[in-house]
Amino acid sequence: HKSSPRRLSPGVGVWVVERAGEMSNATCPIASAVARDPRRAGARRRVSSRAAVRLGGRHLAVASSSRWDVDAGGGVIFTAQELAAATGGELIREGTPGSVSTDTRAVRSGQWFLALTGERFDGDAFVDDALAAGCAGVVSTRARPANWTAGYVRVENATAALQALASDVRRRFEGPVVGITGSVGKTTARDMCALALGVEQTHATEGNFNNHVGLPLTILRAPPSARAWVLEMGMSAPGEIAALAAIARPNVRVVTNVAPAHLEGVGDLDGVARAKAEMFASASEGDVCVVNAEDARVMGMTVPNGSRRVSFGTRGSGADVEVDAARSEDERADDRTAVFPPSALRIRNGKETVSVCLSEPGAHLAACAACAAAVAVSTGVPLSDVGARLAAFASPKGRMRVSRDAATGITVLDDAYNASPKSVSNAIETLRDARDRGHRTVVVLGDMLELGSASHDLHVDALRRCLDAGFDVVGVAGDAFAAAATCVAAERADARDVVVAEDAESLWELIRDSASVKGSVVLVKGSRGMGMECIVQRLTSGGGGES
Repeated sequence: HKSSPRRLSPGVGVWVVERAGEMSNATCPIASAVARDPRRAGARRRVSSRAAVRLGGRHLAVASSSRWDVDAGGGVIFTAQELAAATGGELIREGTPGSVSTDTRAVRSGQWFLALTGERFDGDAFVDDALAAGCAGVVSTRARPANWTAGYVRVENATAALQALASDVRRRFEGPVVGITGSVGKTTARDMCALALGVEQTHATEGNFNNHVGLPLTILRAPPSARAWVLEMGMSAPGEIAALAAIARPNVRVVTNVAPAHLEGVGDLDGVARAKAEMFASASEGDVCVVNAEDARVMGMTVPNGSRRVSFGTRGSGADVEVDAARSEDERADDRTAVFPPSALRIRNGKETVSVCLSEPGAHLAACAACAAAVAVSTGVPLSDVGARLAAFASPKGRMRVSRDAATGITVLDDAYNASPKSVSNAIETLRDARDRGHRTVVVLGDMLELGSASHDLHVDALRRCLDAGFDVVGVAGDAFAAAATCVAAERADARDVVVAEDAESLWELIRDSASVKGSVVLVKGSRGMGMECIVQRLTSGGGGES
């Protein structure tokens, strides 16, 4: 902990105290920045709260508090000078220190409003609203309005300014930063990684804040007490992962898999692989690159010299961390009456073996658990701790979450947040397990969007999987699934029973009765733009639901 005597933190494991004037620029990036730019003088006070130590060699563990302050809402505080220096902007008018908000509907008194602009929105149109809300100032690309009374920083590009502020905070943090991308399951892997690292000490992406705006906003809410960050990174076009990795500079980099998703932006599976491989391309010496041993495209990605490759996979894959089912066939037979029995797993890393019991269903959970274990072990967390922590995993809303209505006996498998061919396949297999246990099953699917020229064939394949599984009711919404149903009906008679609708609302009207039969197990899934959650809401709004 480099500190003045007034701000020594009692929880810090290492103190390094230097007399005034003796802190070298080489060991303190902020001090170096101040020396280069006098406007950053205000940053000097935050150097004193730094407390980090990197353990040599294999591990990235830290005992630290990081060098920034946060406000009551958890936002990182900047002075006006720091805002201007970090963004390369011009300080037009001084303002009080505060955190940064990009939404005038949520801006609090004392915050700085950063006016983002885009094709469908113009933040500068709301600067007066921010002033009325008591903002400390505004960061904008436009000239200061007449009679402006708050702080004002003018920048060239507001989005770039937001990203620069996040980069500035990232430079002050020396703990493990885990960057996760992949076509399927990256959100589940993210949540499991946060658990495995110790959720109380880990700052992680929430919701869908995984793009060029969401990731910087996530960093700008990092608590100084966090020991690790887990940041999800999404993409729909080449170059986007590279840009996010440049901001976050992860020292543990993860690619979960490569599967058909966002094909409109990248063309084909090889294009997906190239885009995901950007995660590893900028890895530095000592970084850890975590790969899926059972995905040939991930295994084929280049890991730079000096970086360490750590793999995960199922038992027998030869991965550094392996996972397999822990229960015997006899034990599984005892669970035939359960809709979705607990998933019992064993995770090994060559030295240790731990058992993990997950209460959530999902064919993808084993791989995500192995991925999380590989990440945590690479940062020095004992595998025994990982096993105990993963047992607390609970699926977030819209991502394979199970809801049971005691009044109707209906079980809803809510996977309505998004859909891709691989995630749909995983969800179908999970529902098929319930059917194999004798439960009445209903599958309700919305179109999978952004699949380009491959869309028709992929929707036909998904529909065939549903029919092959023998579900009691199959309902689909959207133009792509409608075309697929017409195609499949020409080759097999059971396709004629598929319920087809234009959109989710129309589909609900058609399947309301058949999906609401007592004791049914209903899977609801579709791309974000299909709004399939409206069906979940209707199925679970009967009053006696429990999650």
